[in-house]
Amino acid sequence: MPDFPQPYEMRDWKKVAFQYDSLVFDQNLEGEYLPLVFFRNQGINYPEWQGFGLHTAVGTNSPASGEAINVIPAVVGASLIGIDKSNQFDKNWVLMCADFFNKRPEENIYLNHPASSSGNDWWYETMPNVFFLQLKSLYPDLLVFDEQQETMADQWLLAVEKMGGSTMPWTKAEMNYRAWNMANMEGLEQGVKEPEAAGAIAWILYQSYLNTAKEKYRIGAELALDFLNDLEENPSYELQLPYGIYTAA
Repeated sequence: MPDFPQPYEMRDWKKVAFQYDSLVFDQNLEGEYLPLVFFRNQGINYPEWQGFGLHTAVGTNSPASGEAINVIPAVVGASLIGIDKSNQFDKNWVLMCADFFNKRPEENIYLNHPASSSGNDWWYETMPNVFFLQLKSLYPDLLVFDEQQETMADQWLLAVEKMGGSTMPWTKAEMNYRAWNMANMEGLEQGVKEPEAAGAIAWILYQSYLNTAKEKYRIGAELALDFLNDLEENPSYELQLPYGIYTAA
């Protein structure tokens, strides 16, 4: 398989990103199912700020549901092509994303909704944190992101330790679960397991190490990668595994 097959025409992804941003964030669109963006008068975790969401599917049966796995990447994608989402259409979309951080003491991570719970599906529990860290790298001066990151990283590190990860003696974490409940630190064993989540968790902890220089996060990432490295079958379900590969490299 050639790395650049011929003939090949690359889609203008920058143009697509501009078009997407101008569509989904336009509050003044009129028509069936429009606009696609909606607002909450106040945030759930941060009631002093406004909250917002984007419809995951056009014509959704859940018009009040705006998933973090849709909302945060939309802000990240626009930012990557040069749009300042901290001041667009008189809105600070970046700050509003902070409301997905479920800061109740028993969660303390980003989840797919502002008021949600972990322990059901790892994909929805790891990826909002991955997207948050991507957003934080683009807006490094937002103080609330600094506060959230360390709390979030400590929570994921605790989870790795509760999964058996240890340095004395060195013991890899056991991460062959469907999900992990961050409230009671217990794994879900029913359903299709997602051990590839170890890749996303390793990426989260390694990025936290790069941002804070705290060795404990790097060690946590290595404990997660040791589990991933010892798997004898391809665990790939969605897009958590590539983050582990990238972190290992």
